[in-house]
Amino acid sequence: MKTIHISKHTLLYYMVALVAMLFTGCSDDFFGGSTEQHDGNRIQLSGDIDQLAVTRVNDNGFCNGDVMGVYIVDYEGNNPGTLKVSGNRGDNVRHTFDEPNYKWNSAYDLFWKDKHTHIDVYGYYPFANPESIEDYQFEVQKDQSTTTAEGEMGGYEASDFLWGKVPDVAPTTSVIRLPLAHRMSNARVTLIQGSGFADGEWANTKKIVLTANVARKASINLSTGEIKTAGSAESTMTIPSRVNDEWRTIVVPQTVAAGTTLFSITIGGVPYKFAKNEALTYVAGKMMNFGIKVDKQAGSGAYKLTLVSESITPWENDLVSHDATAKEYIVINSTPGGLKNAITAANKDYAQVRNLKITGQINAKDFYFMRDSMLRLSALNLKEVRIKGWGKNEENEENMDDQIPNSAFYFIQTVGGSNSLNRIVLPDTLKSIGSNAFYGCKYLSGSLIIPEGVTEIKRGAFNGCIGLNGILSLPSTLKKLGNRGEDDMGDEGTDYYGGVFQNCRNLTGNLILPDNLELIRGYCFSGCSGLYGELRLPAKLKRMGNCAFSYCSGFSGSLSIPQGITALPSEAFHNCGFNGTLTLHDGITNIANDAFANCHFKGELHLPKSLKVISENVFCNNDFSGTLTLPSTLTHIGSNAFANNWRLMGVLDIPNEVESIGESAFSNCKMLEGIIFPESMETIRQGAFSDCFGITSIRCKGTMPAHIESGAFNGVAKDNFTLEVPESAIAQYQAASGWCDFKRIAAHHELVCRPSVACALSTEHKQKLVINAEGEWEVASKPDWCEVSPASGNKKTEVTLTIKGMSKNADSRDGKVVFRLKDKDYTHECSVSQYGYEYGEDEWITLQKATKGNKGGINIVLLGDGFNAKDIASGGYLKNIKQEVEYFFGIEPYKTYRDYFNVYTAIPLSTESGVGTVNTIRYNRFNTTFTGGVGLKADYDEVFSYALGAPTVNKGNLNQTLIIIVPNSTDYGGICQMWEDGSAIAFCPQSTYGYPLDTRGVIQHEAGGHGFGKLGDEYIYHNAFIDACGCSCCGHVDAFNGAKSLGWYDNLELTGKMHSVGWSHLIFDDRYSDIVDIYEGGYMHNRGVFRSEPNSCMNNDIPYYSTISRESIVKRIKAYAGETYSFEDFVKNDKRDAGIVESRTFGGNGDQRTAGTYQHAPMIHKSSPLKMAKVRRHR
Repeated sequence: MKTIHISKHTLLYYMVALVAMLFTGCSDDFFGGSTEQHDGNRIQLSGDIDQLAVTRVNDNGFCNGDVMGVYIVDYEGNNPGTLKVSGNRGDNVRHTFDEPNYKWNSAYDLFWKDKHTHIDVYGYYPFANPESIEDYQFEVQKDQSTTTAEGEMGGYEASDFLWGKVPDVAPTTSVIRLPLAHRMSNARVTLIQGSGFADGEWANTKKIVLTANVARKASINLSTGEIKTAGSAESTMTIPSRVNDEWRTIVVPQTVAAGTTLFSITIGGVPYKFAKNEALTYVAGKMMNFGIKVDKQAGSGAYKLTLVSESITPWENDLVSHDATAKEYIVINSTPGGLKNAITAANKDYAQVRNLKITGQINAKDFYFMRDSMLRLSALNLKEVRIKGWGKNEENEENMDDQIPNSAFYFIQTVGGSNSLNRIVLPDTLKSIGSNAFYGCKYLSGSLIIPEGVTEIKRGAFNGCIGLNGILSLPSTLKKLGNRGEDDMGDEGTDYYGGVFQNCRNLTGNLILPDNLELIRGYCFSGCSGLYGELRLPAKLKRMGNCAFSYCSGFSGSLSIPQGITALPSEAFHNCGFNGTLTLHDGITNIANDAFANCHFKGELHLPKSLKVISENVFCNNDFSGTLTLPSTLTHIGSNAFANNWRLMGVLDIPNEVESIGESAFSNCKMLEGIIFPESMETIRQGAFSDCFGITSIRCKGTMPAHIESGAFNGVAKDNFTLEVPESAIAQYQAASGWCDFKRIAAHHELVCRPSVACALSTEHKQKLVINAEGEWEVASKPDWCEVSPASGNKKTEVTLTIKGMSKNADSRDGKVVFRLKDKDYTHECSVSQYGYEYGEDEWITLQKATKGNKGGINIVLLGDGFNAKDIASGGYLKNIKQEVEYFFGIEPYKTYRDYFNVYTAIPLSTESGVGTVNTIRYNRFNTTFTGGVGLKADYDEVFSYALGAPTVNKGNLNQTLIIIVPNSTDYGGICQMWEDGSAIAFCPQSTYGYPLDTRGVIQHEAGGHGFGKLGDEYIYHNAFIDACGCSCCGHVDAFNGAKSLGWYDNLELTGKMHSVGWSHLIFDDRYSDIVDIYEGGYMHNRGVFRSEPNSCMNNDIPYYSTISRESIVKRIKAYAGETYSFEDFVKNDKRDAGIVESRTFGGNGDQRTAGTYQHAPMIHKSSPLKMAKVRRHR
């Protein structure tokens, strides 16, 4: 036998266009209180294979009766669930392909858990009954030449393992697609006829190719798609499938050593061995191509085999699998304008041809022949054809080379597209797609892959192609969408029926716009409701037309407008589904009507500094929040411009150039606090500020009252505040229609009291107020149970307000302290209230005394913040604190070791109810504030100083005292602020978010886990190694090691070695070995960090600490209590059971939050609280 050694060649890699699985969710209408399931919240799937449609018509890759297995896995809180053999939402559910109806039928219906819970979807083919997720045993067939018969798969198809996953799918009505990709490798050998063969001799020469020295058994991880060989190379060779002179073998991904025979090739009975002088790696999901030329030598008749090509390419679809024979193309080689004759010369009736592949060259004449005369043409493959220019189109433009001509399959006379065309593969050399090329081709289906090299797709090209139900892939070379003629933006008035992909409502997937795109004409993607995900507009985008993305309801996430766009056109993003933030750059000068109407944007709205015009409906029906600042350049505010953005707040300062406010411009912006109207204001239209219930100040600068239309201030309390106007215009405003409805109209003066509210319990209360005045001021009146000192002053003055004590059971009382500018009828009020209550302000309450330990008990101090006198006197405050205590001790080991703890609370009184945020200020006792997201901060010095007042807390044990701050907020949040000496403040709001992220989960994670237990977070946010992650949002190796150096984070390690982790003693202990092991992922990263158990409170807030965490907590309890720790004693008292899981309900509407639920890792501060100023002064 002869051996040919193959030399090393450059390997070519290509990108594979992702085509994949469909998956639809449910409407919120079906997520009510009823437990009944409806079709609307049923999970539906559809599948395609990720491969190139080169030889077969159906690029879906599946045929009638094919079966795949599907797993659906619910998220656990904010973390992905674990794929298991059973116990998932869907366990290996059979999905059978119904080709006539082009859909997948599930063995049984799958439904969403609820409207919050995300899922991961896994699919694989061919269907089987896996007994393991991590080690699914699969074997490629030895004989892959056998064909499908009598319901049994052929050897090649049975070897073709496909796998796909779509992660983190939120309940949705949008279609979600999953890549279902080849996971094996494919060895393709093509024998090419060389010289020396007589006519017909090559075809009659017997040729055999066998694949040698490969392992056929594989171990597959169904959660990752990773494949490993499960045995050694077989001694017998694998028989490939064959079509003509091409042999394909499906191979388990593996590496074959250098010099090892790869293929045994027999030509005319003479065997040859093929080997390489370097190792060959069979790459998963790729085709390993070998083109071998066979020459027959004159005289001797011996064969010479030469490797002429070697490459790695995307996996192409197969003629041998999925009953593809009936779907082969008729292949015609054409010349420009000669397609009709070429088909006739091939003895085919062009009127009956359904599946056509064209090679050679064609022109516009050939396209119109196909459109007008080939009325049964269903599938057209133009991949290998060149298009030549010919004649002029209906717009009198020259048809260009490599351009699909205008109206290629559009009948101008009937205003409709081809009624037969179902599949299209576009030319590799294509550069342009003409206007209306496929307009109205409503039966065109599958995915639409625009090849690399295309620079423009002209207006109406795929308008109304409602049958397209796959993904849309646009090339990186694309520059223009929707252009027409020489003027890219000409005739914009007709765009309403000429959008490139307008009403292609069944296109799905994440729309990726190429970086080079400069132009998107009007209505381009209008009505493409199936597109989903976050839309990223290219940085080079310069122009965008009206309604470019209107009614793309599947979009989500945030949107940023690129610098090249200086004017936002009408309805550009009207009715899109965004739910993130909107970023507008300062160069934008004009925003046309409805540009962002009926989206779901949230967060602060920062308007461009150069903005001049805000047209009608621009921002209406969104969810913007924070202070709204209007730019000084603004000249026009249209009707409904900001309507129904009820979270907008602050004092609205209307710019000087604005002369009118449009109808309902700010209607239902009920958190706006005040308005300043400029001198230029002439008209305030009907309903402009209707239902703005939060307005408590209006200042008018104009001496001539603006005209007010009816209902402009409906809902604004007109007797609760003073309407401030120029002193010379008081009489005019008091007489003017609309303005005269305000009961208090006076000249504008500066007199403010901060804060303008005070409260007290039954004990005497003193509070500092700051008076800001333009001159001399005095106390005009006050309740007799209040004192103000000093009672008069000049300009800014700090005064002390004293609310006198009363009996504990006295009725509540309220009143007002009125400050007045001397010699002027201008006042400002400070509201005061007092409530009788059994405990006095700052009084300490012992909730539990320790009965075990040698040091008098371990201290826990719970302090509420943001609770005013009314909150406390109602009894709700103390009730909530006691519930927090029960939650803390409702989890092991705290439940068992509860008697080691002293538990204290007190009555810290706040001036206002609630806690502040980045955009709001609340006057509360410890200045607790949400810092953005779920993080919180406070005046730590004040907190520690206050806690030192607890009965058994002192400077000596402050670092072993757990302080829990309970903010008066039901928002989800939580963080633990920790100091290197062991001191800790755990912030635990009374979260009403669903289990396990409720208040129980928060206090057990933040206070029990971080604050006392000094445990590290086990949750995962980043798909990265901890030592290679470039994020700035969390700690990495240095921060981790810093905590370890303090003796913290016993539940995590940076090594996965079984005998090196801190819980190795548990792994080999029969009492724990069933649950304790080594699991990768933790400390926000999925690689390079290791934990001991799959789930715990430090991972997803469930009421369960891992075994090593329980042991670590018990060690700390024993150390603080002055007792000796014993492992056997720990085991004797250890309990694995989960703790309290019920959650309180605060109100009847359930959780209404839309913010993300990520938790903050603990913040570790240098040094010790003992160095803080107030703590140092504390005795």
